[in-house]
Amino acid sequence: MSFDLSSTVRRGHPIAFGIFALFSLIVAIISSAVVASFNNNGQPSDKVVRDSTRFMIFAGWWSFIFSIVYIVLFLTGIGGFLSSIASHAVFIVLTWIFWLAGSAALSSKVGDVNCSDATKAGAVPYVPSCTAVKTIVAFGWIGWIELTFLLCIIIMLGVKAFTGGRGVSDGFA
Repeated sequence: MSFDLSSTVRRGHPIAFGIFALFSLIVAIISSAVVASFNNNGQPSDKVVRDSTRFMIFAGWWSFIFSIVYIVLFLTGIGGFLSSIASHAVFIVLTWIFWLAGSAALSSKVGDVNCSDATKAGAVPYVPSCTAVKTIVAFGWIGWIELTFLLCIIIMLGVKAFTGGRGVSDGFA
């Protein structure tokens, strides 16, 4: 028993990648603003927070740009191998690793910090940006969860294409 997923993929791909592009843009903008604040007000003494926030700038802009590229390639039907299942899998796996690394590193330092208590006590060296850093963590994990979902879909489509006689270098629909 087999059913055709092509219409679902045609509708779902731009929606899923559009949502991920939105999360990526949010992370990129907030991370950029936090790093600008760090640059203007002095770097935090915690190098993990400083470096992870900078890494999330990269991960956010990387994800935003490539998500938009994949949406355009998918909607226009051009790109050949660039818009293939294999290409999507490589992009999603690499991006999944980026978001996992950045989100986990930031979470390890700010996960249980209460920003209002830290402001009073002066215990956190990145107090002016504490809530913004926690926002990066939250959106980082949300984006990572969506990437995990997309990775499962790509694997399913790749297996279906491979067992159906098509190659993973073929397009989606």
